Amino acid sequence: MSQHTPSSSPPETVFTYAAPALKFGRGAAAEIGYDVRGWGARRVLLVTDPGVAAVGHAARVAEGLASYEIAVTVFDRARVEPTDQSLIEAVGFARAEGPFDAVVAVGGGSAIDTAKAVALLVTNPGELMDYVNAPVGKARAPEQPVLPLVAVPTTTGTGSESTTICVMDVLALKVKTGISHAALRPRMAVVDPALSATQPGGVTAAAGMDILCHALESYTARWYADYPAKRPEQRVPYCGSNPIADLWSERALGLLAGAFRDAVRGEDPAAAEQMALAATFAGLGFGNAGVHIPHACAYPIAGRVRDFRPAGYPDHEHGEAVEVAAGAEPIVPHGMAVALTAPAAFRFTFDAAPSGT
Repeated sequence: MSQHTPSSSPPETVFTYAAPALKFGRGAAAEIGYDVRGWGARRVLLVTDPGVAAVGHAARVAEGLASYEIAVTVFDRARVEPTDQSLIEAVGFARAEGPFDAVVAVGGGSAIDTAKAVALLVTNPGELMDYVNAPVGKARAPEQPVLPLVAVPTTTGTGSESTTICVMDVLALKVKTGISHAALRPRMAVVDPALSATQPGGVTAAAGMDILCHALESYTARWYADYPAKRPEQRVPYCGSNPIADLWSERALGLLAGAFRDAVRGEDPAAAEQMALAATFAGLGFGNAGVHIPHACAYPIAGRVRDFRPAGYPDHEHGEAVEVAAGAEPIVPHGMAVALTAPAAFRFTFDAAPSGT
């Protein structure tokens, strides 16, 4: 993708790639109990949000876990677009109700990110802000292994089931930031298109734009060999565009082009499956290459929202999902926040490699 830029330091010659175990297909969510039981887990915390709980997805996953004699405790108050306060609430619940052997997240990226924070903080000392990225937090690294996490996405876009990032709004500072560490990557991603097929059209549209930006940004990220050489301890999960990540991004873009419009209209079950596959592929790409300008710009857009209320997203004040904007709490869905600046960002970056090499 990129051409080497001369540097006074020796260029990087190594790239890294990591991904969770993946189970994909209709009915995959029914098999989670088998896999978790194989890890030796006997007591599981299931993390979900009110909207996903209302349509029954979380209950069906809990039933599947119970069929393998796994005790399940449900936390169903994950917030769409998590905040520091919502994550602290989830961690407090898990610490009080535990110990647990594993965490299962059923929901969109917000529920998965909430589960990542829980998996980290029930096994490690300190509080949430100790682990949040600097300079907002202390960027503390985990000292103990985090609980194994199964991520079961019910939306098609965030890629959180593949990544090492937990994103949140820090309310007092009106900023969006997160926790980033390789230990946060889920042990297994279970992508069942039957779950995401029920998401509202507006959610499909916003999440689909997130897929688009994940794939394009990782594909056009700085080439890994354009960085100065690193020592082993300096390596980070997002190492730059590389040959393996590029393959996933290319395929994600192709799938998205063929399925996006039909998936938003909700007229074709096959389109929902293709969107789920596109989201998975994009996550496997950007989860290693990283993203750039549109995602950086999305953080202040989402962090400083005032009165925008998107249709199809939960009303946190009343604890229920709504299909219309009226009454919902102000949020800018992540995919929408990313897409707002994407056209200008890609016009700006195009000249870096106009031939696409």
